[in-house]
Amino acid sequence: MLLLVVISSVTQAQSQNDTTVTLREVTVNAQTIIHKADRTLLVPTSEARRNAYDPYELMFRMAIPHVQVEPMTKSLTVNGGAVQMRINGIKATQTEVTALLPKDIIRIELIENPGKRYGDESLGGVIDIIVRNRKAGGLFNAQTTNSPIVPFGENTLTAKYNVGHSQWGINYAVNYRDIHHIHTDKTEEFFLETTRIHREQRGMDDHYSWHDHAVDLSYNYTKPNGYTFNAVLRNYYKRSPHQNETGIFDHQTTAHTALDFSNHSPSLDLYFQHILPHGQTLTLNLTGTLINSTRHRRYTEHNMSGRQLADIATDVEGRKQSMIGEVIYDKSFKPFVLSVGLRHYQMYDRNEYTGASPVTSAMQQSRTSAFAEIKGKWGNLNYVLGTGATRSWFKENGEGHTYTTFTPTLQLSMAPHRNGYLSYRFSADPQLPALSALTAVEQAIDTLQISRGNPGLKTYSVYNNNFNYSYNVGKFIAMLAANYSFHHHPIMEELSVEGNRLIVMQANQRSYQVLNIAPTVVLRGLDLFGLKNFATLSLECGLNSYWSRGRTYSHTYRNVYYNAQFMMQYKRFALMGQLRKSSDYLKGETVFKGENITVLMATWSHKRLQLGAGILFPFVNNYHTGRQRLSAIAPYNAWTYAKESGNLFLIRLNYHFEFGKAYHARDKRTHNSDTEEGILNL
Repeated sequence: MLLLVVISSVTQAQSQNDTTVTLREVTVNAQTIIHKADRTLLVPTSEARRNAYDPYELMFRMAIPHVQVEPMTKSLTVNGGAVQMRINGIKATQTEVTALLPKDIIRIELIENPGKRYGDESLGGVIDIIVRNRKAGGLFNAQTTNSPIVPFGENTLTAKYNVGHSQWGINYAVNYRDIHHIHTDKTEEFFLETTRIHREQRGMDDHYSWHDHAVDLSYNYTKPNGYTFNAVLRNYYKRSPHQNETGIFDHQTTAHTALDFSNHSPSLDLYFQHILPHGQTLTLNLTGTLINSTRHRRYTEHNMSGRQLADIATDVEGRKQSMIGEVIYDKSFKPFVLSVGLRHYQMYDRNEYTGASPVTSAMQQSRTSAFAEIKGKWGNLNYVLGTGATRSWFKENGEGHTYTTFTPTLQLSMAPHRNGYLSYRFSADPQLPALSALTAVEQAIDTLQISRGNPGLKTYSVYNNNFNYSYNVGKFIAMLAANYSFHHHPIMEELSVEGNRLIVMQANQRSYQVLNIAPTVVLRGLDLFGLKNFATLSLECGLNSYWSRGRTYSHTYRNVYYNAQFMMQYKRFALMGQLRKSSDYLKGETVFKGENITVLMATWSHKRLQLGAGILFPFVNNYHTGRQRLSAIAPYNAWTYAKESGNLFLIRLNYHFEFGKAYHARDKRTHNSDTEEGILNL
């Protein structure tokens, strides 16, 4: 949910050849979309690059179909799913992407439903920003977005300096939220063994706050057409002292939850790439991560006279160590490109739970994956054939489990007629249990509910079918996407009753299916009121259908959503807006109801400076999101409201300067990271 985080392509190119080299020397005056078997290449116009201040604003101006950009908060989704950002192939942080100058961007590559090579089969997409190499010099970039009304801020600082073949860099980001008027209204029922309980909770305003800091120190040495060495020391810290909730049950009992957590995660990322003769490339990557986390949760109940009815405390101290190693070999043959890779992940995690139910969980996990991929062209048909295998081993407190999965992939694409493009992708992607769900730990949520881990969880497969058709002519783009996925024995929630307690856990269920049909229309660079390239308009809408089949339940849910946005440009002034209806979804027995977003922002840019002002949810004075559980034994309906998020006014101030001829080092093609703590969710 954005605000709980906020509070926490125009003419189709007829050639199918890669234009990476030639584009570096060509001034592009018209938007170009080049379709490949596994990705779409989007070349921004020179005007779009000149008027945009950062890559997120550039992507918003380009109105890329299936990509939803939040211009104020610089967040992205692709087809409603998470996005992996990369720069010249490297998995990059938001701070690193924000620091790029649009004038240095050659093209943007969109990879929808990425496969094994990208290390995360659950991604909605990968966006790879290709930038040009430049000469020696330096760069400083500061970008700030803050609210003068409530404590809200997203701020980044970047500095880079180059000499010879070397580049040193530092990135710093600080973000914060502090909300004092957040509450949850809830209606719930419990059908227990000897009693039925109906509860109405009237939420009371409480406190929600967090702040995080990220510092990255980097060194890059690049010998052109030879090798690249890259080292990054990342240091991330987040503290959320208040994630509180207070409510009054049935006008009789006051329940209060106080949650305080912190996370400190340093990591070292080493990368080496060697360009070999005869179209060969060898890439090596090694990443080590340490995650120290603490979580303090206390749940209390009092009656109206002040007498304490319950006091449940849970404290968790966690320490996780992990290592990820990867090697990828690419070889270009005349008719096709062959890629093979091997990735290994090794982890040790120890969590000490104290309080009402003290227990220590010591977990070990290793995962080894191999993949092979052939990409080529046969006549008018582009194809990608891939296969992979993963062996995962997990052990906790002496009990171990081993899983083996296979991942075939097929991608086909062609141009059936002039200005049209058709693509199809099939994949079978394995999904491994999360560490937090595997742990053999149980903890009380409140006086009626217990959260329990399940070491017996099994890996499962997701079978994806993705169909896309696009028609591009002049300034008009139309697309139709149809996506169907079938999850075989997925891990989803399971509720059960033990005595007069409700047990909440994850378990392998029967099936989960999702069907998405989504048309998109884009009008880009329209001439209006005598002004050339004055406006860009886009509209994406869709229908999602969900079928969730558990061992003891069966639910169906449908949701209609849309995303409309506009961008108007006059000289140095720009006005952009977005109206989006949430793509609510069903998983397990719970419907997750997201936010309906409205954004308006105006900017003025002059050379290195950009000033802007905007408002989030201008027509909403009480932002809300919701959840609805459809369970027969414990249904509930809950809405969370955050007053400060409505009519949230923001001010933007961005400034950058360059000295010498700023050189942008060759970024690495891969990047691995580990962020999961492995603590049981409460």
